[in-house]
Amino acid sequence: MGPLWAIMIKEFIEIRRDPRTLGLVVLMPVLLLILFGFAINLDIQQIRTAVCDQDRTSESRALTEAFFSSGYFKSVDAVACGRQAELLDRGRASVYLEIPPRFGDRVSSGISAPIQILLDGSDNNTASVAGGYVEQVLRGYSPHRVHGTAAPKAIEVESRIWFNPDLNSTIFISPGIVGLLIMIIGVALPAMAVVRERELGNLEILLSSPARPWEVILGKMLPYGIISLVVIFLTVLTGVVVFHVPFRGSAIQLFGQTLVFLLATLGMGLLISTIAKTRAVAFFISLLSTLLPTFILSGFIFPVESMPWPLQGVSFLIPSTHFLIILRAILLKGVGTEAVWPHTAILLGFGLTVITISIRRFRTQMT
Repeated sequence: MGPLWAIMIKEFIEIRRDPRTLGLVVLMPVLLLILFGFAINLDIQQIRTAVCDQDRTSESRALTEAFFSSGYFKSVDAVACGRQAELLDRGRASVYLEIPPRFGDRVSSGISAPIQILLDGSDNNTASVAGGYVEQVLRGYSPHRVHGTAAPKAIEVESRIWFNPDLNSTIFISPGIVGLLIMIIGVALPAMAVVRERELGNLEILLSSPARPWEVILGKMLPYGIISLVVIFLTVLTGVVVFHVPFRGSAIQLFGQTLVFLLATLGMGLLISTIAKTRAVAFFISLLSTLLPTFILSGFIFPVESMPWPLQGVSFLIPSTHFLIILRAILLKGVGTEAVWPHTAILLGFGLTVITISIRRFRTQMT
C-alpha cells in the first residue's frame, strides 16, 4: 500500500497546484444545479404587453385589469394605439392588445364584443403560451360585475401572429444555433490557440520577432474571425434553403452586426488565454462561459423574462443574448439598424472593454 499512498499524495499535490481547475470541477455541479433550477422555467410570466384602449370605459379597464392582475402579462405601454409595428418590431412588446370603440356598450348590451390580439411569433414558445394565457384570462373575465347585468356573449378575439404565423419551432431555433456556434468558435478556438503557443514556448519567440505585440495578437485572432464569418454564412444559408427560415432583413446589416459580435467573442477568447495555463483549462473555461450561458440564459430556448432578476442581470452580460435578438430581428422581422442599436452598442462596449482588459493582462504577463 506504500506506493499507492505515495502516488495518491503526489496526485493531490498536483491537483492543489492547479486551484483554478479544482475550483471549476467542484463548483460546476452546484452552478449547473442553480442554473437549471432557476433558469429553466416553462411557466412564462410577465410577458411584455402593450395596450391600445380606444374605448376607455369601465368595461375596457376591467378587461385590461384582468390581463395584468393575472400575473401572466406586464404592461409596457398603456397608450400604444397605432404603434404596434414599432413595439413588436423592436421587441419592446410581445403582445399587443387592442380594444375598439364601443366595446363597453356591446358588453353592457350583451352583444358579442371584438378585441384584437397581436403576438410576436419570432419567439414561438412565448407566443404559443401567451395565446393560451389570453384564452384563460378571457374565460375568467366577468364584466357583469361592473353593471350587475348578465354576462355578455363570448368576446370575439381576432388573434394574429406576426413574423412566424405557423409558430414553426425551426424558424425560432435556427438563429439561436447560429449564435451558439459562433459563440463557441469565436471564444474557444482563439483561447486555445494562444495557450498552445505559450505551452510550446512559441509565444515568447513571436514576441521577440520583428512583429509588434498587437500584430501577434491580431494574427492569432483574425483567422478565427474569418472562420466564424464563413460558419455564419453557411449556417444561415442552410437555414434559409433547407429549413425555409425567412431572411427579411439586409445582408449588409447582418455582416456589420456580426463583426461587432465577433469583436466581443474574440475579446473573450483572448481574455481566457490570459487566465488559463493549459489548453484543457482554456477549453473548459470557454465551454463553461459560452455553451451553458448561451443555451440556458440567452433566450435561445427559455425566455429571459421568466428568470429571476439576478439571472436576468447575468443574461444582460452575455454577448449571445444581444446577438440572438439582433439575428431574429434581421432574419424574421426585417428591421433596420435603428431597431436594434441598443444591443449593438452593448456588444460594442462589451467587446472594447474585454479586449482592453485582455491586452493589459497580456502585456503584464509578457513583461
